[in-house]
Amino acid sequence: MRDPGREVVAIVLSVSAYADDDRILKVLSPTEGKVGAFQRLGRRKPAGLDIGVRARLRLRHGREGGLNTLVDATVEDPRIHLRSGYGRLALAQFGCELIGALAREAHAEPKQFGLLDTWLVLLDALRGDPDVSLAAALELKALTFAGVAPALDRCGACGGAIEQTMHLEPAGGGAVHPRCGGGLVVSAQVLAELERLRRTPLRELVDVEVDPVAVGVASDLVRAQLGHELASRQLLVGLC
Repeated sequence: MRDPGREVVAIVLSVSAYADDDRILKVLSPTEGKVGAFQRLGRRKPAGLDIGVRARLRLRHGREGGLNTLVDATVEDPRIHLRSGYGRLALAQFGCELIGALAREAHAEPKQFGLLDTWLVLLDALRGDPDVSLAAALELKALTFAGVAPALDRCGACGGAIEQTMHLEPAGGGAVHPRCGGGLVVSAQVLAELERLRRTPLRELVDVEVDPVAVGVASDLVRAQLGHELASRQLLVGLC
């Protein structure tokens, strides 16, 4: 009997062409994490699947561990307003790439899924483009949910209280006193700003001014953890 497939709720992370008429989708599911799926466009087309869209998919396991096959799809939230402004679309693509890079395959990712869903709902609801610095808050929250966020409220080496001048190694365990280690020189104020961005709900940061130094440090932290720059970050440069 032919496998009828399984149903998953997912957000589309990326779409790439395959051969002449088909596509490869990367999606994020709260129950299965990051999943690849083959979409055959020569047959009945599941309409509306694009980056940032939330949909209910029916997937069939691929042979010998290969790509899943997309059997059918129902769009739950098309995020139609994401594409009405360049800034919102750029931030949506950035969020999908960021969380897609940090999410695991074949592991449940409810927190990363919830974070990305909240990010996209927020962007879709805005009447205008938000300040690009809002992306720093997303980065810090995504690192936290991935379990690789640095300690920002104490010395990562000795556990002592934060002092006015600290060092921060992006790929290390967090902020340290100058006598305890090296790294980027950061102030206590910048560390406090990073911690604020990490802990404050996204919706409360839309119209809040963000320290540009903290924005730069947040991007350094992501780059250090991934070992490469996110391609979509270049889209944000033009928004600054």
